[in-house]
Amino acid sequence: MTLPADHAKLLQVMNFRLSCSLSLVLAVAGLGLAGCQLPKVVAPIGSGYQEVSHPKRGFIDEPPLPRISFEHRGADGRVVKIWPSLYGVNTVINGELAIFVGDRAYRDDGTRTTRPRLFAVQFPGLPLDITDQVLWEWARTNGKSLGQTMDHFSLITPKENSGRLELHLDFYTNDKNWPDQGELLLEWNQVTNIMQTVKSKGLVEKDLYWHTQFIGVELPSQPTAPFAKP
Repeated sequence: MTLPADHAKLLQVMNFRLSCSLSLVLAVAGLGLAGCQLPKVVAPIGSGYQEVSHPKRGFIDEPPLPRISFEHRGADGRVVKIWPSLYGVNTVINGELAIFVGDRAYRDDGTRTTRPRLFAVQFPGLPLDITDQVLWEWARTNGKSLGQTMDHFSLITPKENSGRLELHLDFYTNDKNWPDQGELLLEWNQVTNIMQTVKSKGLVEKDLYWHTQFIGVELPSQPTAPFAKP
């Protein structure tokens, strides 16, 4: 039986992350020593993009989960790091375009923390943080307040669906009138338009922890009034 393309890609990513964890456990058991450096695991996912595990030093009885970075390997073998830490959900490849969720560092009351953000990249360009633009589009489509949408937002998970980009949104709120989840289906030309908007209006920034460059433009959460439903 042949799996649909999006299911096959998801299965490939799941198998890769499972193999990373399994390889880590086996390597620790084989070494028999705490604190040893373990080998990386590289998984190509299409169009030169690859996910790379970075196992950490740990104790035998409790090996830590590896950090997984997102990279591009050219035909000449040159490897360029796109983002240092993936959040751990599906990555979508469409031609030369990649959609991924990465950990982005913030400071809350002086304490560093990370939040999952939705990025788009078309190598060799810089990754674009398109999270706020996607939230704006979801709020507009569903007649919701952009301010509340941004306040309640928790995570966006991408996947390919019948030649389009499907985005699953998770919200965290005690508001009984607000949904726990939402869906947004975008044509790839819509994704390209969002990317062009970020490129034209955004600024080159550096992640506060990894110092990786990206382009982002954060929308003001106002007005708080709901959009009119189309």
